[in-house]
Amino acid sequence: MRHIEIIEKLLKKNNLTAKKMLLDLGYSDSLISTWKKGSEPSAIKLKRIADYLNVTVDYILTGEERKEEKLNKILEKWEKLDNDERAVIENQIDTIIAIKERKQGKLSS
Repeated sequence: MRHIEIIEKLLKKNNLTAKKMLLDLGYSDSLISTWKKGSEPSAIKLKRIADYLNVTVDYILTGEERKEEKLNKILEKWEKLDNDERAVIENQIDTIIAIKERKQGKLSS
């Protein structure tokens, strides 16, 4: 998937238009169409767009987050929880893993 397609997907997911994003960032609203025609965005523009859309440049370029980035996002959320909420999440994870292991055990039997 090309970076422009990933940007458009993120815009749609966030109920934003390309025009609004570009104007918010101080860019010409025709920039997306120049990228669609094959022009490549600068690294600085990609970084500003990634920050605006709350993703990494890697995500815009590949459509995938690196494992470290995923873990950091989860950790940021985890730190907002109190101990009781964390215990609930840990129990849910344990339950999901146990179910998965039972299913795998049945498949290999």
